[in-house]
Amino acid sequence: MTAMKLLHLNSYFIDNHLYAQLYSVLNATVEQRVYIPIKLDREPENKVSLSQTELIFDKRIVPSHKFTYFKKIRTLFKAIESKKLAEDIDFVHAHNLFTDGALAYKLKKKYRLSYIVAVRTTDIGLQYRLMWHRRPFIHRVLKSADQIVFISNTYRDKLFAMMPKSLVSKIEHKVRVIPNGIDDMWLNNIQRPRAMPLVDRVHLLYVGQIISRKNVLLLIEAVTLLNKETGDKYILTVIGPESKTEPDYYRTFLDLIKTLPWVDYKGRVKPGEELLEAYRSCDIFVMPSKYELFGLVYIEALSQGKPVLYAEGEGIDGFLKDYQAGKAVDPDNAKAISEGIRAIVKEYATYTDFDDVVLPFNWNTIATVYKNMYRKHE
Repeated sequence: MTAMKLLHLNSYFIDNHLYAQLYSVLNATVEQRVYIPIKLDREPENKVSLSQTELIFDKRIVPSHKFTYFKKIRTLFKAIESKKLAEDIDFVHAHNLFTDGALAYKLKKKYRLSYIVAVRTTDIGLQYRLMWHRRPFIHRVLKSADQIVFISNTYRDKLFAMMPKSLVSKIEHKVRVIPNGIDDMWLNNIQRPRAMPLVDRVHLLYVGQIISRKNVLLLIEAVTLLNKETGDKYILTVIGPESKTEPDYYRTFLDLIKTLPWVDYKGRVKPGEELLEAYRSCDIFVMPSKYELFGLVYIEALSQGKPVLYAEGEGIDGFLKDYQAGKAVDPDNAKAISEGIRAIVKEYATYTDFDDVVLPFNWNTIATVYKNMYRKHE
């Protein structure tokens, strides 16, 4: 049987290591071309060498494209045609809505190629919410897609709440909710919760960039409130790099933790044994992050038997609300964050098993779901 030939359109590939894992799993049974448009000043990243997969990095994005959306789409479409990337392709997988989905729509119009399109948080919170003039075109993209993928029910509901009800009724039957996967390292080393009360010091862990939307400073304020009541019972380990886009926030963070002996900042830690041990050494994972697409760090923490504190109303909240896995809190309120941590401590012995939460985040399982979607249209 001839292998299916798939074209991925992925304008976020170099900023997200998840895609390389998906392509690696699909590579065994699917021939893949991956078109990756990047800025002129960026270099290819996250390269993988796979027998049936070709990564096409294309330095094509210029600063003016930020303000000339339709010109950007025309430019990228011409590049795809000039490189003959649509030749012999059976199906198209667009990994975001406003760039990749737009290109997939144009390919379907010209070459009759079916496509699925994924919707990301930036598609919803930035593009669709603010770029009203692009909505009619994007509505056509959604209506022409064979299926539409969200990684959580929360983000599906957020987008549908902004859309005309008449459009929702036309596309809702095509929606699939499919999470991203976590690295096999976590699944191969699953650790169950201790299911015992916390009686001494409480070790908290944060893993993520030091940026404002992750609420690191507010988290520290919340732990400060707890330590004023308990005499520094809570220890917070922070793992993560600075962001070049928010240097002032990072400097404020560094200045603050100099005065707090109970904060242990380890900087960037690469995925691997050291990060695994950091999760295992903590009692609770804490990240009250806003505008988080999903946050696989929460699933990593749960795979190591640690309950999680997260922001209510975000993608992970929509997924975890049916499980006893931690607490959702108001991410803009330090007192609410501190109370959420205290509640997890109080209930700590009741956390006994997170397998039902963690096991669906297996890339092999997820890749099988995608392959079945592709093959519907062979």
